[in-house]
Amino acid sequence: MSVYQCMLADISDVAAFLPKAVLIGILVGIVLRLCHVRGRQWTGSVLFVIYVVVLLQTVFFCREPGSRWGTDMRLFGTWGTTMQDHAWVLENVLLFIPLGLLLPLLLPKRWHPITVPAGLFGSICIEFVQLRTGRGFCQLDDIVMNTLGALAGYLLWLAGRGLLRGILRFCDRQGRRRGLFGVLALLWMLVIFSFSAQPADESTQTSLRVGRAVCAVIVPDYAQMTQEQQTAWAERIEFPVRKGAHMTEYGVLAMLWLGVLAGEEITRKRAVIAIALTALYASTDEFHQLFVPGRSGQVRDVLIDSCGAAIGVLIAWGLIRIYSNREKQH
Repeated sequence: MSVYQCMLADISDVAAFLPKAVLIGILVGIVLRLCHVRGRQWTGSVLFVIYVVVLLQTVFFCREPGSRWGTDMRLFGTWGTTMQDHAWVLENVLLFIPLGLLLPLLLPKRWHPITVPAGLFGSICIEFVQLRTGRGFCQLDDIVMNTLGALAGYLLWLAGRGLLRGILRFCDRQGRRRGLFGVLALLWMLVIFSFSAQPADESTQTSLRVGRAVCAVIVPDYAQMTQEQQTAWAERIEFPVRKGAHMTEYGVLAMLWLGVLAGEEITRKRAVIAIALTALYASTDEFHQLFVPGRSGQVRDVLIDSCGAAIGVLIAWGLIRIYSNREKQH
């Protein structure tokens, strides 16, 4: 079985807890209505209760007391060698993504930054209870992965909020430019997703076709070479072509995010946020590639994509400064 199949099997088991969780969420929602709780707080509270019930059922109540004793304080010690081992590690990240998404709905804006520390604290509490009851192994990896999941969820919430605001501002004359950039950013992310969804063989052939086109321009007498020689040249530059394309993709995405975030001027803070949002999407894209036949997710590619994002922001910043200086001169 692949990692994807192992994760689907585990998730289907967790889905069996949803009916009970939804029922409890509905009852809590009725009580909150009677207490005059409305709007975002009501929605966030009901969803959070459903999530907590599923979480507790997953990490505690579906296991017999004393069935799992032991600790493992090695970092990445649980990654293992089998697809199921890998799936369990990735599932620990997924388990806390809803926490990062839902807590900001419940908390006042000034308390939003505690979302990730709350995920860390909650994971430590779970591991401690598992250790004391024997309902689960106490593992450092679980705490790290849960916290990463809370961070990913929180960043996704921030990105989604910013994108939604950009789209809503599209209907407002003053915010139409930002809204347009928001729509373009969403469409560009879909384009990147479609490229990443290509199987390895198809992606390699695309890169080779681009490599042949580049070789035809930069390599002397390329047209007179044999088919084997042309293929050899294309394969030689296939790697830099592929990585250059990645950097270009994410450079454009960072520029679009900068268009969403920037007001009358580009500030350092907005530039950093644009790069961070792009790096986050690059991370999710590499995670997506784990489930594409023949492809893999690599930290190296996230770093390359993030460098492309930084270059894109610097180019946009430089062009806007040049344009602004010319406007002042005239």
